[in-house]
Amino acid sequence: MGNYRQHVAFASTLGVGYGVAAYFLAGLHWLYGSVAALLAALGGLLPDLDSPTGVEMKGFTGVLGVLGALIVWQRVGQIHPAPIFEVHLWAVIVTFWLIRHGLSRIVGHLAVHRGISHSIPTLGVWTLLVYLHYPSDSHVIRLMMGIAIGMGFFSHLLLDEMCSVDLKGARLNKAFGTAMKFWAPSATSTLLIYGILSYLSYQAIQEWPDDALRDAIEIHVPEWPEKWPKPAWLESIWGKARSSLAPSEEKRSATQTRDDFPPRNMPSLKVPLPRPSAKPRE
Repeated sequence: MGNYRQHVAFASTLGVGYGVAAYFLAGLHWLYGSVAALLAALGGLLPDLDSPTGVEMKGFTGVLGVLGALIVWQRVGQIHPAPIFEVHLWAVIVTFWLIRHGLSRIVGHLAVHRGISHSIPTLGVWTLLVYLHYPSDSHVIRLMMGIAIGMGFFSHLLLDEMCSVDLKGARLNKAFGTAMKFWAPSATSTLLIYGILSYLSYQAIQEWPDDALRDAIEIHVPEWPEKWPKPAWLESIWGKARSSLAPSEEKRSATQTRDDFPPRNMPSLKVPLPRPSAKPRE
């Protein structure tokens, strides 16, 4: 099986390629691609949550805990009326502690190494979790991030299977087939993961929009504070960023909704109706 560095390198390479492809082929901003690459790198370590806790896994769960705490901070801020700062603080601390110290221990007690965590249905569970709970109002962005975490997870399974093949000795390692599978030796864990997958799939179907791939995606660069000094080199970068993120007329027309119809530049198509003839007086 692949080691920690191999999994990180493989998943990160795929994530960077995925972000670059999203930029050039789908027109998504590079900032989304950078986050997708990060999620792909984290996804490449998710199957090893059932491994004995080591230095690498502590670092991984720490990063995952920070991301989870940020999501909880934003979700708590969306509550109306907004809670006080102390509620935000404790929500973040509890979330980080549960992920940092509790996630690997819980999974380690419920699963064995190379068990259900190294499987295709678990890949689907993590993909749907990110799609459903990524903090964005854009369906396309949430779908992009879900695919990124799933791609990283799949890279881990693929690398484990590749490392189980001995090309020089022309033989298969005893671990071959234990990573990329659809069930585990334990029937309880298999039924549990398929139950979670079914529930998350139902939620994703309910949230899937009718016009899934046509919502507008924009990033707004904030204005530079007037009283702050701004160097010339920073001003040029800031101006280029704002100009690149400004929506063009083509994008505006492509993302035009039904409420905006007819377009402003379309000529009037009104046809004069004939006037009714006057009735003769009796």
